[in-house]
Amino acid sequence: MIARIILLGFGATVLIVAIRRMRAYRLKERHMLLFLFTGLPFLALAIWPTAVGWVALKLHVQYQTVGLLCVAGFFILVIFELLTIVSLQDRKISALAQIVGILMEKHGMSDRLVPDAPRAPSSDPVQP
Repeated sequence: MIARIILLGFGATVLIVAIRRMRAYRLKERHMLLFLFTGLPFLALAIWPTAVGWVALKLHVQYQTVGLLCVAGFFILVIFELLTIVSLQDRKISALAQIVGILMEKHGMSDRLVPDAPRAPSSDPVQP
């Protein structure tokens, strides 16, 4: 009974936090869905606590093995989603840094010392 209350509390807390952040427009829809799908397994286990045992029985595998596979699969999916978000942001930051560098070069605000380009000989007969 205590495990059921803990699972229900954790799942509900994750869902409530995601919905509150979404309402305040501090959290994008994609990230809110990640939190939503993170909380759903805990709510499902709180509602149907024997689900892991039922799957273990149907697959003829030990209960602990199925539990371990569920936890590992859950963590792999969450980590994969978070790495996808990080790589997308990394690409955006790289593109932004390149654009800023191009604009700084264009306006002469670069930190690099660029040697003067050799000038073409002038056609002036009198050279200083």
